[in-house]
Amino acid sequence: MKQSRRFFSRIGRFVQAHPVMTLLLAVALIGVAFVGAGQIESVTGDRAFVGSNPTLDTFDDEFDYGSVATLVRGEVTDPTTMRAIDRYDQRMSAVEDVQTVNSPADRVREEYGRIPDSQTKIERVIGSPDTAVIGIVTDAGMTQQQSRPIYTKAVDRKGWVQFPAGVSVTVTGSAAFSTQLSALIQQSTQQLLGLAVGLMTVALFFLFRGVRLRLLPIVAVFVGVIYTFGAIGYAGVPNSTLTSAVFPILIGLGIDYSVQFHERYEEELETHPPKQALPLALGGIGPPVSIAAIAATLGFGATWISSAGTPAFVWFAQTSMFGIGLTFLSGIIVLLPILTLYARWRGDGETTDTDADTETNSDSDPADEAIETTTPTESTTNTDLGDIGMLGRTLGRTTRFVASHPIAVLLIAVVLLGGGLAAGDSLETLADSEEFIPQDLPAYVDLQQFRTVTGGGSAVQYDMLVTGSNIRDPTALRWMEQYRQIATDKPLIDGMQTPATLVKQHNGGEIPATETGVKRVLNDIPASERANYYSDGYAHITIIGERNMNTDELLDFLAIADSSSELTRPPAGLTAELTGQAAVSTPSIVTQIETRNVTTGLGVLFVFGALLLYYRNLIRAVAPLVPMLFVIGWQNLYMSALSIPVSPLGASLGAMSVGIGAEYTIIVMERYFEEFGQSGVSRLDAVEIAGARVGKAITVSGLTTVFGFSALTLSPFPILGDFGFLTVGVIFLTLVAAILTLPPTLIVLGRLSDLVERVVASRRDIAVQGDPDEVKADD
Repeated sequence: MKQSRRFFSRIGRFVQAHPVMTLLLAVALIGVAFVGAGQIESVTGDRAFVGSNPTLDTFDDEFDYGSVATLVRGEVTDPTTMRAIDRYDQRMSAVEDVQTVNSPADRVREEYGRIPDSQTKIERVIGSPDTAVIGIVTDAGMTQQQSRPIYTKAVDRKGWVQFPAGVSVTVTGSAAFSTQLSALIQQSTQQLLGLAVGLMTVALFFLFRGVRLRLLPIVAVFVGVIYTFGAIGYAGVPNSTLTSAVFPILIGLGIDYSVQFHERYEEELETHPPKQALPLALGGIGPPVSIAAIAATLGFGATWISSAGTPAFVWFAQTSMFGIGLTFLSGIIVLLPILTLYARWRGDGETTDTDADTETNSDSDPADEAIETTTPTESTTNTDLGDIGMLGRTLGRTTRFVASHPIAVLLIAVVLLGGGLAAGDSLETLADSEEFIPQDLPAYVDLQQFRTVTGGGSAVQYDMLVTGSNIRDPTALRWMEQYRQIATDKPLIDGMQTPATLVKQHNGGEIPATETGVKRVLNDIPASERANYYSDGYAHITIIGERNMNTDELLDFLAIADSSSELTRPPAGLTAELTGQAAVSTPSIVTQIETRNVTTGLGVLFVFGALLLYYRNLIRAVAPLVPMLFVIGWQNLYMSALSIPVSPLGASLGAMSVGIGAEYTIIVMERYFEEFGQSGVSRLDAVEIAGARVGKAITVSGLTTVFGFSALTLSPFPILGDFGFLTVGVIFLTLVAAILTLPPTLIVLGRLSDLVERVVASRRDIAVQGDPDEVKADD
């Protein structure tokens, strides 16, 4: 600890001596960050929730043909409309990466060689529908970024072909959905950033009073956010629905770090000139804030490890970890040098040039000397509460009161913890990825309308990849047919299309007896149709489920499809596995929710290990975590009261709250031990001083963080809105726990420590008295 204090004191000494150079470094890093930010890509939909999966990768490359559907509603059989459809068909067929375009115009042109002028002739071929679908099939294995230009061109071509008035034309499909969702994510990220900054500016203006440049922490943290954008760009971390939630969180956390630096600097300025105040302030507050930042990083690290198979959560954790370190850095290289320059401009504590040179070039510094002392002195602490204001005095008295009644306070906290743990089992869950997005998103509305018109429900088709060298053998086809018959008799499965279905359709309803006969039938089938079922070494089965299944029904559907495959026993040499983004992403999301206790446990373990390694003291490693354990249970009561469901993002909040909330408890604990180490200061006195001095700072930073996180509640994404309400409540609860349950925890642990020391000392005395040799040696 002493070394870390000395390390931060020397950083403060350097910043104090070279503020302009430090600011120039900060500005240069902004330029570097803008270059990295330009490399960020967006990933949306189920793809963000599907990790590395060889079977899925193979399916994507061989059978996952992208699609852009164009829905035409109106007088479809009118010759003018059909010619527009035909022009659109031909234009889109010439677009790069478009494999095929299927439209009613194809059938009409095939019948007459052209589009006739007679509506009757057109109706004779396609009937008299009031809707038509133009299906644009793209090459397999394309990424979202590669498919988006096709959607853009489809929209452009729609206007170019000039559909007649009164005809509605809607371009929809996965590419349209991905494009609009990506744009909304970027827009939402910018709006949330602006809201978070605005709300916290208001909070700082009214709460962080009595200090110079009270809005400066906003500037520092905003620079840290810019650094974070650059870092994720260079690291290749995409922007996704969940990642956009990180930045309001980072603004809240970064404000904490900057406010702590700012508040401690102001405190030291009360009794020291600026050139001593900054090294003393950073030497005193730097270590607890740094260990708090490490704890927060480890909390997000637990989320990373526990969700390693789900990219969206990994990106969320990675972005958060980058942001914590970089907002901490910006507090040092942006906020502190500006405060230094402002103090010089104001002429506070001016020295002569000789004094400045001596202080800059000397090998020692008063701050270093103060930190070198074993017991804190007046040069590092200030037991006189001085002018701490009404808030500080109130917090000091509150912490002294709860510390005076430790058993009663902790008993109430434990009872609430038990109630929260019991309530956790009855919370609802949010696991359907389509419910994560705004339900009024135009592309989503269009997609739902398309599904309704075409008879499809919500995500009704799922896929199975069959692998083996004998996939065209009649035995394999007979197994596929048997599988289809058994599976379609099960609940939730409405139909199935297999290679056997294709072969029977083109062979009079029969499966050929020999492999040669199967190959002959397949050779007569158009390549574009055959490609949906067969590729080199692979076969594709499409399973159709009931419309609008909820999450539990979808999991049952997948289990039934899988068990039916095992029941029919594929022939030797064949393997069949359910795959596709929808089939893989939903179980992944559900697993993330169900393992939330594991994630929380990892977070507690990681933070405890870090604290124990840093302090090398069991009490100091345990004390900051006790209030966070209370919060883990209390947050369930909060969620139950507000009917907030457990989402995959909220499932990581347990580990996050341990890491984030540990900052408040660590800072209070550090100041407690700093004061208790002085002669004549009792435990209750130390608690009161800590609560009055740093309680004000953490209250300001905590409430400011609450304001920043509240921006998430206004997100257009339901999953982020719920997460916003959850984080606001949890941060407030961690602040309450730090002020109300940490002081009694410190008192109880301190008394236990004293008791253990007395017992050990008593036994040592007895042992010495009972050993004559030791007594003689003492004499």
